[in-house]
Amino acid sequence: MQAFITTRYDYHWSPLIGCLSALLHPIPSHVVGAVTGLSVRPPDERALPPSLAAGLSALGARARIVDREQPNRVDHFRARRRLRSELQRGRAAALFGVGESAFGPTWGLIVGVDDERQAWRRDGPLTEQVSPWLAESALRDGRLQLVTLERSGSADATQWASAAAAAWQDSIGVGIDWMRSLIEQLDSAVELEPQRFAYDIQALAANWGEAAAFWREHGRASSTTSSPAEPVAPAAQAAAISLSRCATLFPYPMGGQPNHPGVRNSAAGFLREALDSLSVGH
Repeated sequence: MQAFITTRYDYHWSPLIGCLSALLHPIPSHVVGAVTGLSVRPPDERALPPSLAAGLSALGARARIVDREQPNRVDHFRARRRLRSELQRGRAAALFGVGESAFGPTWGLIVGVDDERQAWRRDGPLTEQVSPWLAESALRDGRLQLVTLERSGSADATQWASAAAAAWQDSIGVGIDWMRSLIEQLDSAVELEPQRFAYDIQALAANWGEAAAFWREHGRASSTTSSPAEPVAPAAQAAAISLSRCATLFPYPMGGQPNHPGVRNSAAGFLREALDSLSVGH
């Protein structure tokens, strides 16, 4: 079998958002991230938000999600069969381990298969720099996470604010814990690796900036109802401002000076400001 499609990964600090944005084109990434809850979660966290399927439904797609911590041979066989079926229908699929970040494997897209070379064609972070091909045997190792989407109708923007509010409630605790862990690192005597810490801070600020952009555009749709989204817009905006200030201290990829006491204190202060913006109800 040989099958190739033209879907291209949409580069993003959160690789799963980049994959879903590509699959849901032309819906912009800030909408995808907010409605699924991925904007306020760590970009490298493999725990998928409970709101993911419902958020994708609000975006006009029916999702089939496989998440197996310890997959067996049948799980892997079914996943490979699913990938082939999607490609035959002209659809890409998001799979963990397809992309390559500077810090290890991450989410990417399967966009083709070639049985003659026993490999999958992939597209995602750094795949062109590393290799656009992934050995077929690579899908037999480790945790199995796969997301496929089928369009179930037109995306209904009237549903987005309420879906994003539910996703916020599902994910905000994880986002808060992420910020607290970064503060703990800054307050400790642990030496921080500049590039990795800069990546985390830049991703944090970029994702929350997109969350704030979503609520600027769509928060008004929920402000006239009793939706739990009502306090979300100002909290997201305030947190995004504090996090953007924090990000200026750690330019990526050079990393800045995360081990300088003054820089660490300033960064921790900005992160605490962000947490204060999100403290209501948590």
